[in-house]
Amino acid sequence: MTDSNWTPADDAQAAISGYGPEEPLLTAFAFLEGLGKELPPEELAVTVTPESLDSWGNFTSAKAALDAIGEWGVGSYPEPAPDAADVAYVKLLADVPEAYQAVGDVPVTVAAWITLIWRPEHGFWLVHGLGDAIEPARLPRTSPGVAPEYTRAGN
Repeated sequence: MTDSNWTPADDAQAAISGYGPEEPLLTAFAFLEGLGKELPPEELAVTVTPESLDSWGNFTSAKAALDAIGEWGVGSYPEPAPDAADVAYVKLLADVPEAYQAVGDVPVTVAAWITLIWRPEHGFWLVHGLGDAIEPARLPRTSPGVAPEYTRAGN
């Protein structure tokens, strides 16, 4: 690929290409991709907390919520919960037809939040909610305040 063919989507892909299981963004992408491909519920179940599994049902409500956003994108970096290293939030952005990596203070429209929890017994982050960000005190945390380092804005 030559530089003249390089796009903002390529920048975004390159930024996450080296991520490992300690990155909440990877679980968020797996969850969203599974919803988009309408994977069977048992396949999507591996991306969510066991405690939230019943509330997802067959994931059709989550898929409908995602579809209602229209053209969506994902924030470049997860946001840690204040005073809860084991909780992270990933932004779902409205009106993002093409991937790009935001640099600096770029105003965005947050359509929904994906709430993730680090679960050391699984070895990766799991989705607990889609919609409003869920405060840490209301989450089933198994390692309160403890999580691996992950890529954040400014890192």
